[in-house]
Amino acid sequence: MMTNTFGFSGHKGLNNQQMRQYNCRIIMTLLYKNKGMTKSQLAQATQLSIPAITKILDALIEQGRVENTAPSQVSKGNFKGLYNMSRNRPDTICLNVSPTCIQAIMVDNEITLCSDFINQSIAPNTPEELIEDIVAVIVTCRQVNRTTPYRLSIAVHGQVDTHVGSSMCMPQAPWTEPIELKYILEQRLHVDVLVDNDCVMTALAEKWLGGHSGQDFCVLNIDYGIGSSFLINNNIYRGKMFGSGQIGHTKVADNGIVCGCGRVGCLETEASSIALCNSYRQQISLESHSSKTNDIEALSSEMQPSEERAIKALPFDDFVLRYRQQDPIALDVANRAATILGQSLYNFLITLNINKIILYGNTCALGQPWLNTITNQTLTNPFEDTHARRQDQTLVSFGQLSQIERVMGLNYLWVEQELDSLLLL
Repeated sequence: MMTNTFGFSGHKGLNNQQMRQYNCRIIMTLLYKNKGMTKSQLAQATQLSIPAITKILDALIEQGRVENTAPSQVSKGNFKGLYNMSRNRPDTICLNVSPTCIQAIMVDNEITLCSDFINQSIAPNTPEELIEDIVAVIVTCRQVNRTTPYRLSIAVHGQVDTHVGSSMCMPQAPWTEPIELKYILEQRLHVDVLVDNDCVMTALAEKWLGGHSGQDFCVLNIDYGIGSSFLINNNIYRGKMFGSGQIGHTKVADNGIVCGCGRVGCLETEASSIALCNSYRQQISLESHSSKTNDIEALSSEMQPSEERAIKALPFDDFVLRYRQQDPIALDVANRAATILGQSLYNFLITLNINKIILYGNTCALGQPWLNTITNQTLTNPFEDTHARRQDQTLVSFGQLSQIERVMGLNYLWVEQELDSLLLL
């Protein structure tokens, strides 16, 4: 489906060369999003004339960025075929890397799938073992097109230095040292590599596939860790020190648990999926030794050893099940965490005034009641009219993109790099 009208031709403050570069960028953006458009469709979307569109397309074709797929026979009219992004580009293997799992898929330059989706569990003990796991997944991904040139886009959980392509700190990993992923993989595989944070991956996918029409938004990933990424003025905000979006390490409790970052009372230790399970186990332990709660004490005294072991090793899926079954302790734990999350969102969103928050991560399995608690806290904004909610006011919602679409979003690292290069011509 063709996107809505852009209306960029009258952009002020640009000289002729900058205007041409700007219009080239808009046309390439449209072609990436729509995977083929005619001149008339491009003219309608940009409000440029057909001759102007023709001149821009001819220049992009000469540069090898765009190609024309004209039909062999034209029955009527002056239809010149579709214009597409050039297929004379390497395929991209997109990898989402965490200490426990690698997800991967290969796409071509039009962001069309070229391989099956890989979801590989891993358990590396060292950075070297992680590199071997990544290479093994790449080899598997390339089985379909072994001879096709390719490049890599890698999303990593935790802090990333995007300038050198280094994983600076990967939470939950059994190592603490940085890993120079870009350098190591480029030297070993002789391919080009881009590396970024996993929340940036999701934000890029939302930007290109989510239909937000240029609105600012925040993506929040609440999983075993908590991270975020911001789209501001249609650009991902990363920050100069690569720490943007580390909302999981904002302080929310004075007497909380020591976090992996070394501080006490971080949001991640209070509201992540691991924190929920830990809090549930702690509450069960406290209740089982309390003489004041006779019902719980009786239940605990009758608890079988197998059930005790299950609680000690409680996986998050089991916590979600107990929550859905209205287990009072699970309800209390989840509601407290949701309240803290909502308050944390309010604290920094009231500063940035971003009014669209999109939630991903395994904690989303807690569903609408959990989301409602977050929303009630986040929307307690004294500067908004609570009696006249408008479309531009804060909206907290679950993300709708599939895991495959989010991993595919990594390819847009290369797309945006190419679009940015137009402004340097």
